[in-house]
Amino acid sequence: MTSYLRRLGLSLVAGGALTLGAPGASAIEVLKLRFPVIDETLTARVSELASPDALWAGTSDLAELNRATRGSYARALEQLLSMPLPKPKLSDSEMAQQVEVLLRRLIDVDPGDRKLDAAPVLAGLKLARAQAQGRPITLLDLLQAIPGESVTIRLDRAIPILQRIHAQEQAMERVMGQLPKLGAAPASLLQPGSFPIQTSVVKIPVNTSAEHLQITVVRPQGVPSRPPVVISHGLWDAPSSFLGWAQHLASHGVPVFLARHPGSDHSQQAAMLAGQAPPPDPKEFLRRPRDVKALLDALQAGTLPDAQGIRAENVTVIGHSWGGTTALQLGGARSLPSPVWKECDELDHPNRNLSWVLQCTFLPAATADSMADPRITRVVAVSPPQGLVFAAGLADLRIPVLLVSGSNDQVVPPTPEALTPFASYPRGPHRLVLVEGGSHFNLPAKADSDGGPLRALLLQWSQGQGLAASTAVSDPKGMILRLGSQP
Repeated sequence: MTSYLRRLGLSLVAGGALTLGAPGASAIEVLKLRFPVIDETLTARVSELASPDALWAGTSDLAELNRATRGSYARALEQLLSMPLPKPKLSDSEMAQQVEVLLRRLIDVDPGDRKLDAAPVLAGLKLARAQAQGRPITLLDLLQAIPGESVTIRLDRAIPILQRIHAQEQAMERVMGQLPKLGAAPASLLQPGSFPIQTSVVKIPVNTSAEHLQITVVRPQGVPSRPPVVISHGLWDAPSSFLGWAQHLASHGVPVFLARHPGSDHSQQAAMLAGQAPPPDPKEFLRRPRDVKALLDALQAGTLPDAQGIRAENVTVIGHSWGGTTALQLGGARSLPSPVWKECDELDHPNRNLSWVLQCTFLPAATADSMADPRITRVVAVSPPQGLVFAAGLADLRIPVLLVSGSNDQVVPPTPEALTPFASYPRGPHRLVLVEGGSHFNLPAKADSDGGPLRALLLQWSQGQGLAASTAVSDPKGMILRLGSQP
């Protein structure tokens, strides 16, 4: 994604806006690229944007420029125009509204034309046909379906976004070079333990949901002597993405329970993309920690199948992405009202990033009440969106939190979502680990892995061990782990 943004940024620096116009037509046909500095306008046809080959073969000004630049415009435009968009049935959802904020910022309807209304645009004939064909709706579909005579795509307004991303990347490179490396872990932490593992999938009733909560149990055989771990997955994910973590922990004697959050898991995503369900309800922000509490209630009452001999005490909650946000809620973080919440309708806040699309959808359901659970004594939050939703409530964290972020995470960037929030954590037991080369998707570990680059770190932290610059928890064959600090 980074290389794409940089390539696209080169063309955006030269150009100011893309203007679409089709006098007398029912949909946009002609695109205009306006250069404000040299006061020149290049034309193209929307049909030329269907593929790089179409732009190469076109006769417009933009096609000629593309040939002169050896196809650089074609490659950038192809990736931009093939980006999936929300489907028509999602136009009233909180998440789609956040996407609409972006579209309204980057799309201007020219004076005299009708005001851009997302509903008829997203419900246009071409988009409906695209949905019926079972393929994602793209930005190109949107351009081809917009009714009216002219509309301006304000790519010049994308420049500050690209510049902000680039500045965050540069700042992170400087930070990473200054942080100490955590040493190579001993084989006793990296290799599987001696315990045989048994895995099962069970269900328990949940008062907050009409559905039962599905839980994957990965435990050592016999009576475990180590405290349990609960893993919470991210948006549109599933427990299967974290079986590598669970299996490594269980082989060392740790019982692990992986909750499947029905309102925001992979199945919910499939139903949503099929037009059979809306995006996750904002109330899912509160349901997820309640799912974990229900799991612990069942464990405490002895009604959780396949959990014999396991007590709901000294529990560590590990969460990835939205699951990390859930883990922080259970650790005491609160959603106290903050002035930054007003920035959900703007694109210019210096800390705005892709995860705000999700965080802004939380706010209608956010509560200042604490969701901390006394049975939980440690938290691991891997790549959690937190800078907006907990902007004023991180000081209430009362149990040790291990915050992990990848240096190359473009979904939940480490500067606004890890470094800046970590400065607001209470002084004391909390630790920040930055993974060199880590992205939003290469830190979890599936069942066919060795447990991934965090396996020794998770084992160490879940057993109540401390973390200092001299602690050896890195995988010498994996990505480098660096220990952050509060200013």
